[in-house]
Amino acid sequence: MRRLFKPRAAAAPQPAGTLDLSLRALEGILSAIGVEPAAARMAVESGYGWHFQRGSALIELYLSPEAEGYLQVLSPIMHLPASNLLALYRRLLELNLQLTNAALGLHEDVVYLYHERQLAGLDAAEAEAILRQLSEYADELDDALAAEFGGRLYGRG
Repeated sequence: MRRLFKPRAAAAPQPAGTLDLSLRALEGILSAIGVEPAAARMAVESGYGWHFQRGSALIELYLSPEAEGYLQVLSPIMHLPASNLLALYRRLLELNLQLTNAALGLHEDVVYLYHERQLAGLDAAEAEAILRQLSEYADELDDALAAEFGGRLYGRG
């Protein structure tokens, strides 16, 4: 998923090697949580991307090469149901107040769970915590929201 908003002011260029250091750190974290980085790698226009399953949820991880550099973790939860959208939107907003370091949103007809953070100051412990937390939320919310509102889980017929 592409970023919808651009930074307000031009940032200083990313220090040489920062993206490579983040790449190595993220691949180490993926290995630590039981994901084979090479098998999870996916082709992206720029930067790096990985995807893997956690329970019933698909988790996508992106490392952007923009001047600021970003870690983006997201999970496509479900396709929008044909009816009862107002109740679903209300529930998503209520859930946003309960989530820590994550938010629910929409892109096209899919509900996403999402986290984005600049790479500056990000350490391995924080990145691992972000991945674990978002994975747990996604695995819990996909089934619960689909059951409550009748939407089709992402990636399922």
